[in-house]
Amino acid sequence: MVDRKFWKDKKVFITGHTGFKGSWLCLMLQELGADIKGLSLPLSDDNKLFRSLNLNKSINSNYGDIRNLKFLESEISNFSPEVVFHLAA
Repeated sequence: MVDRKFWKDKKVFITGHTGFKGSWLCLMLQELGADIKGLSLPLSDDNKLFRSLNLNKSINSNYGDIRNLKFLESEISNFSPEVVFHLAA
């Protein structure tokens, strides 16, 4: 059983949020009331699920390469997440 109180307004940072698993995770956490920030490579034709769920319109997203350490640190620092899911490949 999922504890809705735990996820309500919880700041969650997700790398790889536009991929298949990331999209489902975003959808579930969004339904639970989490405050989500996603980081992934720019959207492509492969991100059909993310687009079809209209997550590109409802998730706070930024696009870039996680191998750029300064960029990654800045994104995490600026958002101050309570939970991090690393799904980027």
